[in-house]
Amino acid sequence: MNPRLAYFLGAFFVVTCFAQTLVERTFLMRAETTTVDPGTGRTRTCVLVYPDGKYRMERNFRGMTGSSSDINTKVFLDTLPEADVKALSAVLEDGKFVAIKTGELSQDKGKDTDTLLVSVPREHAMQNVAFNNADERKPFEKDLKPFLNFLKNLQKRKAPVAKTEKSNNCEPPPAMYGSAGPASREEPK
Repeated sequence: MNPRLAYFLGAFFVVTCFAQTLVERTFLMRAETTTVDPGTGRTRTCVLVYPDGKYRMERNFRGMTGSSSDINTKVFLDTLPEADVKALSAVLEDGKFVAIKTGELSQDKGKDTDTLLVSVPREHAMQNVAFNNADERKPFEKDLKPFLNFLKNLQKRKAPVAKTEKSNNCEPPPAMYGSAGPASREEPK
């Protein structure tokens, strides 16, 4: 056998036999909601929560004119109490929440826009949950309720406006993945 081919096959075997596992969880979760009120405009809110409880929330309102001068964005920076971080972690690690699988958002959201996007770094992959509207969430209503309650309470907090911060759409730092051992036969969670 050609030595190069043998090396390639060996390297391919090693890479495929080792699962990608999370080396460092750089954030707990990122969530985004978008709602449209035909009379007033569109509101988009994103939240990024870090393991130490610090969080970034951005609220963006765009009026019905569609003009870029009609956009109002506020950035909030604050820290959650340790009890809230533990409660959020418990919600995110609940088996029913982990089991939620959805498709992607459609490009044509229509007039009933009420989107929910959630990204959670898991051991082997990123869990991404996406709903176009409240009707799509109905089958998961019970499993999403603790998370939605957390999100609602977070948005009600009296966090200070960070006037010098620029909007970055709650861009999360990259989750760090690496090879940590043989892959199991189970599907990634």
